[in-house]
This record gives sequence, C-alpha cells and structure tokens, in this order.
Amino acid sequence: MEKFSVVIVFAVIIGGLSVINLFVSPPQILYSERRLPERMPALNAENLLSGEFMAGFEPAAADAFPFRDGFRAIRAVTVFGAFLQTDKDGVYFDTHGIGSFAQTNPESVALAAEKIAAVAAELDGLNIFYAFIPDKSVFAERTRPGFDAELTENILRERLDPQGLQFISLCGAVDASTFFRTDLHWAQSGLSLVAQELAAAMDIELPPVLNAQWTEAGNFYGVYVGQLALPVRSELMLYFDNPDVRAYYLIAGELQPGPVYDLEMFRGIDPYDIFLRGIQPLVVIENDNAATDRHLYIFRDSFASPLAPLLASAYSRTTLVDFRFIDMRTVRQFAEFAPGSDALFLYSSGILNNAEMLMVNP
Repeated sequence: MEKFSVVIVFAVIIGGLSVINLFVSPPQILYSERRLPERMPALNAENLLSGEFMAGFEPAAADAFPFRDGFRAIRAVTVFGAFLQTDKDGVYFDTHGIGSFAQTNPESVALAAEKIAAVAAELDGLNIFYAFIPDKSVFAERTRPGFDAELTENILRERLDPQGLQFISLCGAVDASTFFRTDLHWAQSGLSLVAQELAAAMDIELPPVLNAQWTEAGNFYGVYVGQLALPVRSELMLYFDNPDVRAYYLIAGELQPGPVYDLEMFRGIDPYDIFLRGIQPLVVIENDNAATDRHLYIFRDSFASPLAPLLASAYSRTTLVDFRFIDMRTVRQFAEFAPGSDALFLYSSGILNNAEMLMVNP
C-alpha cells in the first residue's frame, strides 16, 4: 500500500505539471540563463523516423518546463549542500565568486597561434604584440584540472616569438579581484594594472585621469548567476567615462557613431554589453586630445571591450577587430594599418580553446 501511494503521488505530480505545461506558454527568453530557449521541432513522419524529433524534443521540453528555475535551484542546493560537490556541471562557487572550469585545448591554442601569425604577416611596419587573458578559474579556491596558463604561454611563444611578435604577460597583473564575481569577464574598474602593463610594453603613457573618472552603471548580475541557479548578491558595475573619446561601429557597411558605453544595453539581456555595444565586428575609437598621434589595432574578443577605452585615452585612434564576425579582406576596407602603429592580439581562454571560430586562414 505504501509503495502504491508513492506511485500515486509521483503520477499526480508529473501529471499535474504536464497539465500546467499545456496552459503555460513557453518563455520567449530564458533571462536567468541569458539565452533563447530551444524550440520544439516540427512533428512529421520524416523527423520522427530519423530521430530528429526526439533529439530536439528533450531540450525543448526541459526549457519550457513549469517552475524550471525553482527545480534548477533545488538541484544546485543538492549538489553543493547534500553531495558537497565542488562544482555543478563545471560551475564552481567560492569566496571569490562564481566561475567555471575549462581545460586548455593544446591543439586549439596551436591553431590560434597559427591564425595570429597569418594576420601578423600582413601587418607590415607595425609594432606587433600579443597576450592572453588568464582564465578566472586559475584563481579558484577548489581547483580541478582546468586552464593551464603556463602551457598556453609555451605554445603561443614557441610559434609566435620566432615570427617577431612580442609577448606581454598579464599573469602578474590579474588576480581574482580583476574579474566580476558573477561573470566570466573582467571588470573595467579592475583593469588599471592590466592597462599599465600593456602600456609599458607598448611604450605608451596612460593619462593619470584613469584613477578618477569612474561612473556607476548600476547593479550587475553576471552570466554565472543563471548557470549556478542559486541566489547571490549583485555587484556594482563601474565604467570609465572619458569625454575625449568617441566610438564608431561598422553597421550596414559603413562606420556609424555610437556611445562608448550604451546604457540601454546595460538594461538588456546581457548588461556586460554596455561596453562598446557588446558583439561588434569592428569598432573605431577616436581621441582628438591624445598625447600622441599613434594608432592601436586590437584583434580581440569580448574581454577587450572594457579595456579598449582605457588604452584609447593614450592613442589618437584605436581600432578593434573581432575575427569571429569579420574577415581581413573586409577589415582592410576600414583600416589602413599605417607603419609605426601598434597592433595587439588579445584573446581569452574561450577563443584560444575554440580557435576555429576565428575567420582567418592560417
């Protein structure tokens, strides 16, 4: 009788949730996870027989399940509290905040180096530098095999130093406090040492105002909050408001003016997009009051968005190129690469471990 009661309760719960699901519209956006939900595949004989329908049904049903966030929170409490695991699906939580573990992919890092070398070969007469961003998980209190900064440096230097590229190590300028507590990215307010390290290596002088002009954007919840699925406190996002710089974005085949910090983006699905409007193939920052007429070209990913406005305070023009969304032939239509300029290749572990995303032929 007791077993029968358990079966009845279980059936009522599952059946009740299924009935609720019939009357509740699936979410348009999973705001806690900052992504669009999986959509239910079309039901037809071809999809059913090929297995495509069932392959798409499971993730779509999971994304549309009633009280999804509540069940995710229960699972997180169980993983960390009951089972005392150090991470949940690679996401960890310690006194420094939230992060994720991802091992270094040596083959991909080597491919990234080859792609960097291919682009550098086209930059005649430029001073070419490169650096990588140590992954946040390097500073995790509970470690497991993850990003290997020493291995990454060795692979890059072995292939790029002989080509005449100059390596800049950022490992000494970065620690856990450099990053947002709840996000994979670093905070602009924590980049003073990084900017100084890069400026010193590239023989450029940053103005002293970097220590003064900080503006509050508001409270920020990073991407890891949704992945952790536990309640955590927000953190304050600050940005360096420099009235001397202005930005231009490649839109519809031409450079169009736009804000360096877009507060509308801060109120959107990913507040980190406040910095240079998030994903952009090409951005140009101009500074008429720079102490030098030198130009800087940054080949980058999203981590450069908060860093570039700091470096732009010392350059008359700073051009950011994201090869995930643009190729070199298109870049040359908007950048002249004047001899004597500086070029910086700056990538995070996310790109180094997935170098195939870069639209560059090595």
